Amino acid sequence: MSLLILAVDQRPWLTQALYGHTAAALPAERAAITDGKHMVLEGLLAALEAEPRLAAHAGILVDEQLGAGVPERARAHRVTLSMPVERGGCDVYETEPADLPAFLAHFRPEFPKVLVRYNVEGSASDNREQRSRLAKVSQAVRDSGGRFLFELLVPPTPEQRNIPSEVFDTEVRPGLIHRAMAEIVEEVPVDVWKLEHLGAPEHYRTAADLAAQTGGECILLGANAPRATVDGWLSDAAANGFTGFAIGRSIWWDSLRGLLAGDLTRPEAIAAVAANYRHFAGTFLQ
Repeated sequence: MSLLILAVDQRPWLTQALYGHTAAALPAERAAITDGKHMVLEGLLAALEAEPRLAAHAGILVDEQLGAGVPERARAHRVTLSMPVERGGCDVYETEPADLPAFLAHFRPEFPKVLVRYNVEGSASDNREQRSRLAKVSQAVRDSGGRFLFELLVPPTPEQRNIPSEVFDTEVRPGLIHRAMAEIVEEVPVDVWKLEHLGAPEHYRTAADLAAQTGGECILLGANAPRATVDGWLSDAAANGFTGFAIGRSIWWDSLRGLLAGDLTRPEAIAAVAANYRHFAGTFLQ
C-alpha cells in the first residue's frame, strides 16, 4: 500500500527561514510555529475529508518540539504518525531524544524517522560511527513495534563540489545513494528508505530493488522543489517501484508563511495545504 506522508518536522530550518536563527525558538516564536504546524495537520485532515480514498495512505511526519500536540491530534484522527528521532542540523547523526525507548513508548509512532547525511566517499570514521549509532536506533524501533524510516541525504564531499551541481544530482549522486544503501543495510535494518530524486528511471528501479532485497521499500522526498519538478519526480518514482512520498515544504511553506505573516486567513491556508496534498497524492497514485 502506498504511504503518502505530509512532512512538517523541520526545526532549525524553520526558525532560520522565519526568524533568522537556528537557536532554540523563543516562546513567541515557538507558539507561532506550533500553531502553523497544527494548521498543516488541519490541511491534511481537510484533504482526507474531501477525498476519503486517501485516508488509507495518508501520514504525517511531525516533531513534538515545535509541533506540540500535533502527534496526539494525528493519532486521534487515525492518521499514520511518523516522528523524527534525530537531533536537527547535525552532519554526523545524533539520536534525540536521549531516552529513545521512553519516547517511542509514549508517542507510539508507526514510523520513527532518522535523517542521515552519508556519503560513501566521505569520512570513513564518521560513516562507521553513524552506522553504529543507527543500528541501536533501528533495534529500538523494532522493539517498539514500529517501522524504521531512514531519510538518506548524500551531500557532496569537498572534491565532489567541483562537479557541476546538475551533473552531481543526475549522474553521480544516484550511484552514491545505491552504494550507501547497500553499505548501511549490512549493519542497520531499514524498513522504508526516504530518498532524494534519482534522475533516470533506472536509478529509481535500482534503489527499489536494493530495498526489496532486505524487505524494505522506498519513498521519495520533495526537497522543497517547485510543483512541476516534484510532479516529474513522482511520476518516475511511482512507475519504478517506489511506494510513496514524504513531501513537506512544497505543500505547506507558502501557506504557513502567509498565515504567520497575516497575509492568509486560517481557512485559506488550510485550503491551500489540502489542495497541494491532494495534487501530489493524485500525481503519485494515477
